[in-house]
Parts: sequence; C-alpha cells; structure tokens
Amino acid sequence: MKNAPNSAVEAFRSYTEAFQALDPKAVAAHFNEPALMITPKGVDALPNAAAVEQTYARIMSELPAQRYARTEFSQLDERRLGDDLTMLTGSGTWIDTSGKSFMPFGMTYVLRRNGQSWRIVTAIIHSADAK
Repeated sequence: MKNAPNSAVEAFRSYTEAFQALDPKAVAAHFNEPALMITPKGVDALPNAAAVEQTYARIMSELPAQRYARTEFSQLDERRLGDDLTMLTGSGTWIDTSGKSFMPFGMTYVLRRNGQSWRIVTAIIHSADAK
C-alpha cells in the first residue's frame, strides 16, 4: 500500500479495491501476519503474505468465468473494540458484467492497527441472511 489509510474503514475500502482489481498481491498487503479466513468452505490459516496471496489467487481464478465485474456493499458498520482494534460488519454482493448479482454474502472483518496501518486479522464471509 502506497499511502497507509488513516482509518479502518479506509483500509477496508482499499482492500476491496485491490480485490475488485483481481490483484492477490495487493490484497495480501492489507492482511496482518498471521491472519485467519473463515468461509462456508472452511477455515484458512494465513501465516504470511504468500499464503494470503495464494488463497486469493485461487478465489480470483474462478471469477472471470463467472463474469465478475465488481462488488457492491449495501451496508458497512464499524464497532470499535479498542484504540487499535475494530470490527467491520456488513453485506455485499458480487456483480457480473451484465449488472446482475450472483453472490450475495455477509461479512465480518476484524482489523488491528499496527503503527499507522490497519490490517485485517480475521476475515469471515457468511450467509447474507445472518443476523
């Protein structure tokens, strides 16, 4: 990341821009070492940037066949857990090149500030209907 975002929400938005660019290396720069990803498919321990990059490269490799164009978020809420710890929750959907939603999801991210940078410690992707 060239300029470190000042807030956790800015860091998250920068991460989503890297994802939408289908750039696993840029995504990895937004993660703490180590980190954890939990999805309906399982739990991935991400001990370093290389593991994050590999995990996201696998996810992103499937998206062109699904005509992925972008991700839209319908809400994003921040709950501060401390000066250097925050939880972001919300929902979103993947949009294809024709503008149709094809993958709605709920999400919970925990970010920790280390120095001036906010990094993802835990990424949880879950049902869009979770309450």
